[in-house]
Amino acid sequence: MTSPRKAAPRGRRGPRRGGWRLAGAALAVAAGVVIAIVVVAVVVTRPAPPRTPSVRPALPPPGGQSFGVNVNRLFNDFAYTATEVGAQLQAVRATGATIARSDALWEATEPQAPVAGRHRYDWGFDDTIAGSLAAHGLTWLPILDYTARWAQSVPGQDHSPPRSPADYAAYASAFAGRYGAGGSFWRQHPQLTPLPVRTIEIWNEPDNPEFWTPGPSPAAYASLYLGARNAIDAVDPSVRVIVGGLTSAPVFLPAMVRAQPRLRDHIDGVAIHPYGTPRVVLARVRDARATLVSLGMASVPLYVTEFGWTTEPPGALDYAPAARRDRYITSTLGALGHLGCGVAASLLYTWVTPERRISNSQSWYGIAEPDGGSTAATAAFAAGLRAATQPTGAPLACPR
Repeated sequence: MTSPRKAAPRGRRGPRRGGWRLAGAALAVAAGVVIAIVVVAVVVTRPAPPRTPSVRPALPPPGGQSFGVNVNRLFNDFAYTATEVGAQLQAVRATGATIARSDALWEATEPQAPVAGRHRYDWGFDDTIAGSLAAHGLTWLPILDYTARWAQSVPGQDHSPPRSPADYAAYASAFAGRYGAGGSFWRQHPQLTPLPVRTIEIWNEPDNPEFWTPGPSPAAYASLYLGARNAIDAVDPSVRVIVGGLTSAPVFLPAMVRAQPRLRDHIDGVAIHPYGTPRVVLARVRDARATLVSLGMASVPLYVTEFGWTTEPPGALDYAPAARRDRYITSTLGALGHLGCGVAASLLYTWVTPERRISNSQSWYGIAEPDGGSTAATAAFAAGLRAATQPTGAPLACPR
């Protein structure tokens, strides 16, 4: 069984509003203390010298499972003040979540093409995310996406793959060097308790034509993944580099491996987006695990980086009435915590959305109120995290 194609993006990018608006300084609020995050306006780096394809074996699976939530709309929409972001993240942490997933937008960080082989990065957007999450004890699980305007293979389409995977790999390398263990961001902000990025997701839904324009290419994505993994490994070999969230893992993964057989030994994890009813979510996780086993990759961990439901409009893709959604959230998280399918992390989609325009289903996936405050859905999320982390007997069966 494979996941259905999405009819529309799940709100990963907010409105442009005249371009990416990066403040000269971003503020994160933790426990009532305002922490200034100094933005490095432009960083110039030379690309790394050419390297042979990645040779580091896949890292072993992490011990245990982490739980969290997507927080992309807090940052991508540019609709929240620093104080509002801080209040929302404090509420996230209070549920027991320890990880938060959000886009590390290449298009925002490198708006201009390299000059004479030199890449120039404006870290304002990424610094805001890293600093805000760290101030609230949340580890960032970033998605490196999408294509900078100057690098697009389809002009005007940031969801098209880059013309040159080497330019994307250069961004991946620079990102790991800034936010990984011992990265420059943590050295420049000693007032923050370092929470370095430990897992990086390469692209989002590369098997979905909505996010890989004009259509998915397992071979092209496999090359992009390997190049980025190799570049990150050169900077921080402790970072797990995972395949971007797949909607159709049983179809896409075998095609990737056929195109690049060495992937069998060089994938640190596979992210999946198993949308559907709780029963369907668990079935799709089992299908993804069965696919990895069939490919000789049984030890590769899975990362459920998106699952969730919208509450408007009735009949929309992934729709569930609010009361039913609350039950879905609690039961699905609890089951994922004890599934026995080698799941390393599970993250609900999503913490908050603007709740405007009933006809726009993307605006109603959020479980928190846009203006703050707890809800029945956030309580259901916290209950699900407790159920997922409570000791139980033998795990549920996974393989089919």
